Amino acid sequence: MKNENFSILFFIAKKRLLKNGEAPVYLRITVNGVCDETRIKRSVPVNLWNQAKECSRGKDRNSLGLNEYIRSLNLKLLTIHKELTLNNVSVTSKLLLTKLFGKEEEGMKLFEIFKEHNEKCRKLIDIDYTDITVRRYDNCCKYLREVIKLKYDKEDILLTEVNGELIREFEFYMKTEKACRQNTIIRYIKCLKKVTNLALANEWMTKDPFARIKIKEENVTRNFSKRKN
Repeated sequence: MKNENFSILFFIAKKRLLKNGEAPVYLRITVNGVCDETRIKRSVPVNLWNQAKECSRGKDRNSLGLNEYIRSLNLKLLTIHKELTLNNVSVTSKLLLTKLFGKEEEGMKLFEIFKEHNEKCRKLIDIDYTDITVRRYDNCCKYLREVIKLKYDKEDILLTEVNGELIREFEFYMKTEKACRQNTIIRYIKCLKKVTNLALANEWMTKDPFARIKIKEENVTRNFSKRKN
């Protein structure tokens, strides 16, 4: 969107494809002919990107989530620009980016909390936890790192970035890449939920990412051979 000397552009970097084959989405802000750009925390298949409309043309969950995120960033930028202008602040593209993402750079990160949690659990083996349970927490943390690296090309994320989309991506990854059965996946998801509940209890995050997630286990039927007389 444009407002005389101020413009916002979302685009993809086709030559910087991520490991999952998707293109990262970038935001470019231009003020008085001077521009700054940054990669936002989303990616999209190249064939789904509509540059004319600056959004994904897909109808899947990820595309809809991306488009909503782009709309929210656009609205925030327009609001920030308006507030700065009303307060007679000299607006620059760098200042707008700082105002837009500055608060998101603050806060605790997921794997910092996960690692601390697992270390405490390890000290409680044979007291409150079994060794296999602690190893499950470690594996959960490891697999989550793989998902976040693959999907977002990041080593860690803020607790405020943990949402329903990440949980569903984690479930999909465990099914397709690790060939896990549903009940095994649920055990890993419960490990993540325990960490997010810890963060909620300590007010490190305010929104429960599991609020709209339903966890359903499969019924397991065990076959017992008949006893011969």
